Amino acid sequence: MITYKDIAAAVGRKLASFEVEINSRDVKEGFPRPSFFVQLLPSTRSGDVDNVHKMLTVQIYYFPSDRYTYSIEVLDVQENLEYAFDLKLKVKDRHLDIIDADAVLTDGVLNFSFSLEFYDGREYEGLENEIIERVTEQVQHDRPPVEKMEELEFKK
Repeated sequence: MITYKDIAAAVGRKLASFEVEINSRDVKEGFPRPSFFVQLLPSTRSGDVDNVHKMLTVQIYYFPSDRYTYSIEVLDVQENLEYAFDLKLKVKDRHLDIIDADAVLTDGVLNFSFSLEFYDGREYEGLENEIIERVTEQVQHDRPPVEKMEELEFKK
């Protein structure tokens, strides 16, 4: 099962190659430049008895070395981010599709974002029977009642 923590770690490993500090502190606290800030925004989670469907957006903020002269540096970092997060993101033993990569420069800060969408198998870890029964009851409760078929007699 892939967790949000696993995805954040995979993004961090990709960003480590940039040799730029990755911060988790609040921007208001102050930070060294250049810096990355990474944010995961889960948007959809649904599923059934066997699978969970997850969709989330990964936002990477890049604060360049100089807050006033940054255009070439930001273009270089944007191109490298586009290359690093091109088609797939390796998370654990899976390769997740990267969807809709986008870059926007606002007030000297590069915001690079992309979406991930994947299905994951459910793991019950000892609670299998109880959870399966509860979900099965829920599914059966949501279905309209059905009359069972009786024996049919045909006349010749």
